[in-house]
Amino acid sequence: MTRRPQAPASYAASLAVEPVGASVRQTAPVEVQQGRGRRPLEDKADPSVIYLHPAGKKSLRLYAVERGVKVHDLLLEAIEGWAADKGLVGPWRVPSAAPPRRQRG
Repeated sequence: MTRRPQAPASYAASLAVEPVGASVRQTAPVEVQQGRGRRPLEDKADPSVIYLHPAGKKSLRLYAVERGVKVHDLLLEAIEGWAADKGLVGPWRVPSAAPPRRQRG
């Protein structure tokens, strides 16, 4: 059985860019499921996915461990630097509502 060819994915219709200073649209509140639920940061942040070559990811992880930082922070630093070079205005980081795990307790 052969598969029918599928059209390439297009995300253009789902992307909406609002000009700076545009009014914020009001949306219905998101229902939080009982149990684990969503973490506060996830309610404020918009997740993005990147796919890295395994060898590059390993190098990045080793670099982060050697410096005692998170890979996430290194990636955000890179995005902030790139955005500054291109003249894009942030903010890029969503502040965490909870203290770091090392300070909890």
